[in-house]
Amino acid sequence: MKKIIYCSMLLLCMGLAACHEEDGLLFNDKARVQLRPDASGTFADYSYSFVWSPATVTRDVVYLPIRVMGGPAATDRHVMIEQVSEYDISYTKDHWGYVTDSVVTERTDKAVAGKHYVPFDSPEYDQLLRIPAGEVLTQIGVILLRDASLGSEKVRLRIRLKPTEDFLLGESKYLERTITISDMLEQPSNWASRYMNSYFGTYSKAKHQLMMSVVGGKVDEDWVDEAYNSSSFRYYWRMKFIEALQDYNNNPANIAAGLAPMRENADDPNSALVTFPTNM
Repeated sequence: MKKIIYCSMLLLCMGLAACHEEDGLLFNDKARVQLRPDASGTFADYSYSFVWSPATVTRDVVYLPIRVMGGPAATDRHVMIEQVSEYDISYTKDHWGYVTDSVVTERTDKAVAGKHYVPFDSPEYDQLLRIPAGEVLTQIGVILLRDASLGSEKVRLRIRLKPTEDFLLGESKYLERTITISDMLEQPSNWASRYMNSYFGTYSKAKHQLMMSVVGGKVDEDWVDEAYNSSSFRYYWRMKFIEALQDYNNNPANIAAGLAPMRENADDPNSALVTFPTNM
């Protein structure tokens, strides 16, 4: 029995050593590159809206964190990206709940090069897709364009890293990221990941507009980060939002106009009421 245990342990150790050796070969053959999680620690869709910018702003740059494996270099290096399609999958199930068929459909809300973003072969990306000498943790930039259609529709730009003369690719699950682009009020991309539902309740545009009116400015990703990192900040503003909502709902003019109590969808009298947690 002791011999069997010893052999088993020996095989286990050999297996672990082989795994480590394989990992070393995987990432030491050449420098590799992959995307990093954002400040919220996730790879959630990056939500960008021109709604925060003056009407004169027709383009902007979104920066995505990136990581190099294999150590820094003495010279600048470059990465490449491409747009890829996204797909929806619908399933057919039998009466037992087992999947019997599936249909894969390409999404129709795909961003268009030259309309919603600057094509990636533009010379403008020479600096935006550059990894400076001596760095392994940095950012790459994507140039977004403010097309008039974004005032009424949201599009999705799914990017994927490509291998170059400087880099092979890292782990497959870290090679792609989606940027949603609009010119409308949008839920901050880190709302859910920063536990905003616990502090401020379910997101809705009506609630978002109320919060901005109370704050007197943006309630965006940076605001969400500050709320997450400061308990006094989030508790102070939550009480302010609750007071503002109560004032709105008790306003005789809003009641007479059928606007109170505030609902998530003002055009749907059956939609959920806007609320903030009060038991925290």
